Amino acid sequence: MKKKVVVNSSFKDLRNFTQIPEYRKGIISEADSKPINATYAVNSTASFLHPSEQFLKVKHVIQISNDTRAYVLEPNPRYGTARLAYFKPGQYISITLKIGSSVVTRPYTLCCSPSLTLKDEYVIVVKKVPHGFVSNYICNNWEKGTEVIASAPMGSFTHQKLRDSRNVIGITDSQGISAFVSMAEAIRDGILDVDLTLLYTSRKKKELLLSEKLDELAEQTDKFRVIYVFSDERIPGCERGFITSTLIEKYAPSTRYSVFVCGSTQLYNRVTPQIAELKLEKKYIRYGLSGQISSPASLPDFPQSAKGRVFECKVISGGKVLKTIPCAAEETVLVALERAGIVAKSSCRSGECGFCRSRLTSGNVFIPKGIDSRRLADSKFGIIHPCCSYPMSNLTLVIN
Repeated sequence: MKKKVVVNSSFKDLRNFTQIPEYRKGIISEADSKPINATYAVNSTASFLHPSEQFLKVKHVIQISNDTRAYVLEPNPRYGTARLAYFKPGQYISITLKIGSSVVTRPYTLCCSPSLTLKDEYVIVVKKVPHGFVSNYICNNWEKGTEVIASAPMGSFTHQKLRDSRNVIGITDSQGISAFVSMAEAIRDGILDVDLTLLYTSRKKKELLLSEKLDELAEQTDKFRVIYVFSDERIPGCERGFITSTLIEKYAPSTRYSVFVCGSTQLYNRVTPQIAELKLEKKYIRYGLSGQISSPASLPDFPQSAKGRVFECKVISGGKVLKTIPCAAEETVLVALERAGIVAKSSCRSGECGFCRSRLTSGNVFIPKGIDSRRLADSKFGIIHPCCSYPMSNLTLVIN
């Protein structure tokens, strides 16, 4: 038998409810017209946790390998940042740099426990890459005292109690290791209450980053362990080959678990079909930002007729044409804007955050499958994310 739900009310209650708008208007009309000279606690807290910009400086530099450095960042009170904003393990900050005539942004995952913010320190790890524009600049130029402009901590690659399982299988390569160092340190510090098993893949042991740090963390807490998986060499105590569904199940608990993946595009391409074989609910599978695709022309759906071509993009802002710039088909529209010295808003560079959201009024772009995070309405009315859009013709673009 179905139960009835009874709501007790009276005509007087309904009448009073309809009078609320008039009551509110009366309070507003009687209020003092002078601005309130007060700072409310909720506004101060919001400004601290979500600043539009953070002004930092390099506290010191740690050499990790010949081509990799860790940068410890601290507040730069000279420009108004007295304290660092708190973050969740797995989040990133977006760094803004001026290199020559280009103004660029790059996201770097925070490679430390959130507890480090109590000492007003962030840590990011930067590895030089062949022909890398920003990473090479940072490694060659940043030193103690270098001033840095960064965003507030951002990103959704974080553990949420209401969504994720307490048991987590992490999958990574050297490109995504910072997120899991942050999570492991947070577990050790008692900030993150999960059991994390990390499958860390590489071709050879010498190519690993931060493995000594991971081993140290595994000794400090029994809630974290790391399993190394090498494809090109056999090492005692480590797995040989690639990360497969069988390997994941070997180390997964018998109870419910989540899978967190963060790393290179190549890693995502290899493990995604393997994860699908596990038949997990979608909410238990989490991917971090993959970053900009290094070889878009190698994607199966990339229009080969555009390969090697250069198009023109007319850039409009504030109702005025800024300039017309060249856009190579194998570089994102955002990269073309940056090369031309146009200051374009961006943050994640992976099509997720929407900071670079712009309107395409003419022309066509290629957006790789799996990274188009636009709303359906945006797609319908010509809104694109330049960070993951590749020109396939001459374009006219309206930017913020």
